[in-house]
Formats: sequence, structure tokens, C-alpha cells
Amino acid sequence: MRTYPPRLDSLITSLSRVSARQENFPFDTVLLNRLIHLAQRQLEAELSQVLAQEGLLVSHWMVLALLFGGDAFKRRPQELSMAIGQSGPNTTKTTTFLIERGWVLRVPDPDNKRSCWMVLTPEGQALVKRLMPVIWARYEASLSPLSPAEKNTMIELLLKLFAAGSEAP
Repeated sequence: MRTYPPRLDSLITSLSRVSARQENFPFDTVLLNRLIHLAQRQLEAELSQVLAQEGLLVSHWMVLALLFGGDAFKRRPQELSMAIGQSGPNTTKTTTFLIERGWVLRVPDPDNKRSCWMVLTPEGQALVKRLMPVIWARYEASLSPLSPAEKNTMIELLLKLFAAGSEAP
């Protein structure tokens, strides 16, 4: 019999009731799905606390980090939308915030008049370089209950799930 943290009592109670009411209920599958979702939300909430000190949201950080890793510090808006899992209008709102602070530029694509590039400015690069160690420390703290072997196993398992899924993130 598994033991669950008290903060999962409501979820476990609900799933147990569904299991009692619905024949062949895949308890572990549903529980795993919920735990993956809740773990992601927990990690994101912890990251939000760090970023809030800088006046940033997680979506802002994701765009900054993606641009930092882009060829010549640039990416197309569509790439950003796909990578951060936001709609086009939400990504526009996110990038507009970053543009207004001088961390990102919107640059027309000389080869395609209907397209543009989002480019990380030198100020944006400096911000990312300054924040990366803070973010990494938060990631390390968030995942500290896991051993290196457990982290590796989790990576392998999540990659397996990801590979079996659709093309869209």
C-alpha cells in the first residue's frame, strides 16, 4: 500500500471514489497523469517566486532563455509560441513586454516581408547571464529530493512518453 503526502488527500479520495464507482478504472494511470501535471505546476510556481523578484513571469523567462539559445540570439515568433506552449496572441503579449524593457527587438525578415525575427538585445543577454545561475539553483533545489540516478531515470521515462506523443509539444 502506497503512502501519499497529505496535500494529495483530496485527489486520492476522489480517485478512490471513482475507482469504486467505475469498473476497470485505471487508477495508477490517472494518478500518474495528475502527478505529472501537479509536479510541473509545483516546479513552475517555485520558479515564479524567483522570477517575480525581477518582475518577470515564467513565460518571459522561457522566451529569454530560448532566444539566448537561438542561432545569433534570434528565433521566429512561431518557434517561440510552439516552444513555450502559448498561442500566437499570448506570445505577442509576452514579447511586447520584453521589447518594452529593451531586452528583445522585433526585426523584419529581409527575405520574407510577412515574417520577422525576435532578437535578444545585449541588455537581454546580460539579464539572462545574470539570472541563469539563480534559475539553475532553483531547479537544483526543486529537484533535490531526487538522486542523480532517479533524475536520469525520470528523463528517460519522460523522453519515452514524449517520443510516443504527437509532434506538437
